[in-house]
Amino acid sequence: MPVHSSYGSLSLRSVLALLWAICVMASAEVRAESLWALTFIEVRVDARGHAGGVLRQQASALREHTSWPAQIMLLQEVSRPERFVLVEREKPDVSTEGVREIQAVTELLTDQLTAPPDLRMNREFSEVALATGAKADARANVYIVTHLDIGSPDRARVEAALRQLSVAALRSEGNLRFDIWQQTDHANHFNLISGWISESQFRAFAASRAARDFRQTVGPLLGSPYDERLFRRVD
Repeated sequence: MPVHSSYGSLSLRSVLALLWAICVMASAEVRAESLWALTFIEVRVDARGHAGGVLRQQASALREHTSWPAQIMLLQEVSRPERFVLVEREKPDVSTEGVREIQAVTELLTDQLTAPPDLRMNREFSEVALATGAKADARANVYIVTHLDIGSPDRARVEAALRQLSVAALRSEGNLRFDIWQQTDHANHFNLISGWISESQFRAFAASRAARDFRQTVGPLLGSPYDERLFRRVD
């Protein structure tokens, strides 16, 4: 009897271990399918027109040579049009170490760059994005890119606030997407990407109780100033 009991216990442990391993593999597979690259590119003011044309060509070439359903957008900052952001959904087998060859994107802009391209690798954080899939919408006339650097160890409060903000934004008039991405190399860094039909509708949301409550919550926990920028899609 003790022998059978021990055997049964061992079998149960083995089955549980196997199930745990399968769950880990499945989780890793989901994460691998949810990687996004944000490449921040800044050029000389007098070169922004040429740079925009080159980057549009590069974005188009990336789409044409991608064999899987990638999502690629080129955004240009409204207040400082010499700044661009290339948004790319990466292949499932891409490295999550934040090391990626981006020379091909900017090799024609070497003499026009005012700083090295800044690459941020991200995984999807919000359950809404994981369930529905982040998609570009041609109706969006303005995009908001927000970077959050959480300096406090109380990240759970921020994560809960982010989820509440996402739900409120997706219910707001004029909102077409609201994605929360968490950087793969810095778990306390988040990038928020939202698309809106109009700037006035975004500003109405920014003045809403939900948005103000969010800022009130995260304000004391930030490790750097709240970084929120308006962009237009130019590809």
